[in-house]
Amino acid sequence: MKTGKYPKKNRQSRRVWIGPLVLLLFAACSEDYTPKPRGYFRIDLPEVKYQMVGDSALPYVFEISTAARRDSVSSSGQPRGWLTLHYPEWRATLYCSYLEIHREEELAKAFSDVRRLVGRQQSVEAIREKAYQNPQERVYGSLYFLAGDCVSPVQFALTDSMSHFFRGALYYDFTPKADSIAPVTDYLQNDIIHLIETFSWK
Repeated sequence: MKTGKYPKKNRQSRRVWIGPLVLLLFAACSEDYTPKPRGYFRIDLPEVKYQMVGDSALPYVFEISTAARRDSVSSSGQPRGWLTLHYPEWRATLYCSYLEIHREEELAKAFSDVRRLVGRQQSVEAIREKAYQNPQERVYGSLYFLAGDCVSPVQFALTDSMSHFFRGALYYDFTPKADSIAPVTDYLQNDIIHLIETFSWK
């Protein structure tokens, strides 16, 4: 008559399998678990090569990397001295504007507007300002680095302190995570620094 219990041989076989399994579970639970850091997508940056930006329609010249694509003057419909530089691979755009300055008050207001626009950026953890001057080319200005998950991590303004004022602002067309996009931001930041260092008025 069957009792519904496993035969003695089968019970011994079960003990053989259950024993190691229990030991394995205890060993796994005793180890400290450390979560792996979040992975980010790989960003391949191009070799840095520069091109000159400047034509008869612009009151200045400068160099910028060949990764940038400029809007044509005829199709942009922008005021004199304004231009837009696109980095399509990274969905970033450098917006550049120009003003003719006639009075000292206008120059003071232009710099005040730049500081106000920098301060209005959202998700900014810190703002670092770096002064720039190149007396030989009569180029003076400020460069702003914005830390955090902000869409505009770099902005700057340049002047000859008399009659010219040039402003640039880098924008991503998405809300970036600063850590994941850091290599691109570093690349673009260096590109803008090169722009400033090669900038001259006509």
